Amino acid sequence: MSKKAILIICDGMGDRPVKEYDYKTPLEAANTPNLNKLAEEGLVGLMDPISPGIRPGSDVAHLAILGYNPYECYAGRGSLEAAGAGIQLKPGDIAFRANFATVNEDLTIVDRRAGRIKTGIKELAEAINQIKIESVNGVSVEFYPTIEHRGVLIFRGEKLSKNVSDTDPHEIGVKPLKSKPLDDSVEAERMAKALNEFTEKSFHVLKNHQINLNRVKIGEKPANIILARGAGSYFKLKTFQEKYGIKTAAIAAVALVKGVCRIAGMEIIDVKGATGGLNTNFNGKADEAAKAIKHYDFVFLHVKATDVAGHDGNFKAKVEAIENIDKMIGRLIDQLDLNETYVTITADHCTPINFKDHSGDPVPILIHGPETFHSEIKKFCEKTASQGNLCRIKGIDIMAILTNYMGISEKFGY
Repeated sequence: MSKKAILIICDGMGDRPVKEYDYKTPLEAANTPNLNKLAEEGLVGLMDPISPGIRPGSDVAHLAILGYNPYECYAGRGSLEAAGAGIQLKPGDIAFRANFATVNEDLTIVDRRAGRIKTGIKELAEAINQIKIESVNGVSVEFYPTIEHRGVLIFRGEKLSKNVSDTDPHEIGVKPLKSKPLDDSVEAERMAKALNEFTEKSFHVLKNHQINLNRVKIGEKPANIILARGAGSYFKLKTFQEKYGIKTAAIAAVALVKGVCRIAGMEIIDVKGATGGLNTNFNGKADEAAKAIKHYDFVFLHVKATDVAGHDGNFKAKVEAIENIDKMIGRLIDQLDLNETYVTITADHCTPINFKDHSGDPVPILIHGPETFHSEIKKFCEKTASQGNLCRIKGIDIMAILTNYMGISEKFGY
């Protein structure tokens, strides 16, 4: 009889030793009794989301962890963001991940996230959607806000290519970049030209918008430009049902992760109060996962909070996020039959506090369930994971390991 599985991704949870905190990582410093118990009773090891030393984006990392080779199927982050927002791309469409950002009068970027703007977004998006592309014939643009400062930017028209560079420089104190074609095609040239026109017009449309004038009055950063990155095009994946013959569901708040899961054919379960931030509804996610596993064979659960704290370089906030995740896991396992359910917990990448971005370090992973050997490890963290009984694996190995334990994998050979 096949068993069930829950896969929990704690986004960016992995880290490096921090000198100011006695060379501990946030995971090592956090109080995590539930993670520790599962680790002690299960398999523990290190996981390279792609390969050792490769710095993965969340998009390719999630694809790999869910059993898809990103070198074969990745078509750009923008397309996954679009799918996560419920936007149906058509062949020929080009989608970008986009941010509301703050620039000063000479267009120097002050904040790439516009103070993590939360209000007035709908009105700003309506203004953005009035922009007309005039420099490239037959091209229209659509902007869809998702969570806080994030959004999806879609260009529709003939002869467009995703092979263009970003306008987002990924740092402050510099001006937005000019998008450039990454090949010699007419399609890439047209796309870069349209994106540059849009970026310039977004500033002129937003800088004097009443929402932003009000934000400046009360000392908040205006959301006065749109920065784009991660061009993507339409693509399809073989679904989980087709790959593994199982019924699946996903719980996530971030559009990108929803996009990966939606393209993989998972049923998306929305949780009230799930924000994709530090203040997300941890208990709600636990309860919905516990309900879902009664009706699905495999449930994917994503938590963004640890990555947010890592990008902010906030050690204490990351510790708090990990401790909230641990409480979430405790609430979840109290509602599970652990004799029939495998629980896997890992991260999609490291986001070290002192680096404030994704790194190529391996992340800790644990797999708890029936008939797994006990690691006897008392504390689940990066240091102890290197001594675990699962050794070191790659992200693309996870689904093979889980489907083997679940009793649903196909035999290779006679």
